Amino acid sequence: MGVDDVKPTLVTAWPGQTVESPKNLTALLIDGEQEVAGWGYEARFQALTRRPSAGGLRYFTGFKMDLMHRPAPAAELEGERAPDEDEGDGSREQYASEPVGTEPQRDPGATSLAGSEEGPYEEEVRSEVSVDLKDLPPRERSEALITLYLQHLYRRALEEAQRWGYGPDDIRWCLTVPAIWTDEQKQVMRDCAIRAGLPAEDGRLVLAIEPEAAAHYARTSGVNVPGEQGMEDSDLQTPGCRFVVVDCGGGTIDLTQYEIDAEGRMVETGVPTGGPYGAEEINRAFRERLLVDRFGKAETVDSLEAKCPEAFLDLCEQWERSKLDFTADRTSPFYLNIPTAIDRTLGTTVRKRLTRKQDGVNDQIVVTVKEAVELFDTVVPEILDLIDGQLKDAENLASAGSPRPLILLVGGFAASRFLQNAVTSHVGGRARVLVPPDPAAAVLHGAALFAYEPRIRARRSRLTYGVAISAVFEEGVDPEELAYVDSFGTKRCRNRFSKVVTRGDLVDTEEESHHTFCPVEPTNTGLTLDLYSSTANSPRYITDGDCTKIGRIRVDLRKVMEFAHKERDVSLYLRFGETQIKARAVVKKSGEEVSSTLRFLSDY
Repeated sequence: MGVDDVKPTLVTAWPGQTVESPKNLTALLIDGEQEVAGWGYEARFQALTRRPSAGGLRYFTGFKMDLMHRPAPAAELEGERAPDEDEGDGSREQYASEPVGTEPQRDPGATSLAGSEEGPYEEEVRSEVSVDLKDLPPRERSEALITLYLQHLYRRALEEAQRWGYGPDDIRWCLTVPAIWTDEQKQVMRDCAIRAGLPAEDGRLVLAIEPEAAAHYARTSGVNVPGEQGMEDSDLQTPGCRFVVVDCGGGTIDLTQYEIDAEGRMVETGVPTGGPYGAEEINRAFRERLLVDRFGKAETVDSLEAKCPEAFLDLCEQWERSKLDFTADRTSPFYLNIPTAIDRTLGTTVRKRLTRKQDGVNDQIVVTVKEAVELFDTVVPEILDLIDGQLKDAENLASAGSPRPLILLVGGFAASRFLQNAVTSHVGGRARVLVPPDPAAAVLHGAALFAYEPRIRARRSRLTYGVAISAVFEEGVDPEELAYVDSFGTKRCRNRFSKVVTRGDLVDTEEESHHTFCPVEPTNTGLTLDLYSSTANSPRYITDGDCTKIGRIRVDLRKVMEFAHKERDVSLYLRFGETQIKARAVVKKSGEEVSSTLRFLSDY
């Protein structure tokens, strides 16, 4: 299915109103049987037009970012068991993480990765929800809702594609994820998609980093880059062009920087950064600070939202529309009409408060310029700090005489004139600021382009990665408390950090890091290698303060037990340059690829 087939869709945005949009709302309406009663804008429409108690309906929105919560420990540990001792870790040359006869250390709350006698770990895939969603912790509720949402998205998209003459095997699916998400959060998103029915094959289900997808869109949408110092105008496909993508969404802000290589491909030149500084934080401040100030108490605001949900949403959307056009040089306040349903419920005390607070106005919400600036300042200073960090890195990497870098503002929040002016004024002469056409749809259209033809050559490693091994003990260097003697009489050191990639390394998307491992003991039928990350460049031990256990690699060696112990070396290939870290294992003697799994832990 080609990128030209991505068409806008008519979606219901408001009772009685449809708009043409390529995007839908992240929202679900769930009934008392935990079934989906409405999806996307349709869910919001039904939530606003049905009685609150009808069928035990509950409306959920904005649940994607709850994946950033840590799972509840009890849920993660349920059913977990220790690995069999004969699957103990071990290697020669690069030695395994733990000696035979000891249980691997477990992080409290870690996702169960234990294997079984039947083979490597495989996750059970379930899509049904068996408990009341409101009773689940935020992370588990988010996973369940994402799965249900993707299930409906998949069915709807597949039906539409089939009407165009495409079958399921003709389609490559692309999910976008924030740049600041961990490897485990990306893994969970993929797992949710597979539970929802999307294909599990790596080439059929692609994950794209959101600012990276937006950059693809900007590169192909005709964004013009004015020339400097007598140079001709260019575009974002010109070799040598350097730009920082600032993806300003509702929940998060993601920043990455790139340079175009000689072949016209993007090379990630900086470490991605970001934070929870999206437009929804401004909306939350509008509700929790300004509306509470006008109506007197948080309880009053909550009551108005519960009694008049459609009218309350109308009031909030008036603010949403107003804030996009707001600039700091505005001289007059905003006047937001109080919807009739809310106006009828206001008592004498609230009306007097509105009159006193707003110079006699009590039938509108008046937002002064000073108040609007304070609402934007909930997030804008943090965004500017993140941009400063990226520009500093860009300056350090720039060669003499190279043009200034570009700042590419994308995402729905990028349409805000206040944000555009704040960024332009703040960076001054250090960079040029560009906004592509339709910045709100940049990630969506760019994701289709990325899935169709990825144009990323290399990415910058955010962290140092390595595996826990047992290495030959170095007298006078390694502490004695980490020493042990294996069955061959060799003195070894536990908990050594075997580095695979260094923080800041530029890793080609096609490059595989190659390391050789062998089980310490001849009875080991598998390798279990714990994967660690670190902010340091060269940690020696996994117990160093800057090391964090993030995942586990399991390699099934039962097919090679017929070989002599010294011939069971396994080449482990790790790929760090793609959106997700990937692993595969090959027996050196036979060249045969053996079963291996890489799972990330949630407790980091």
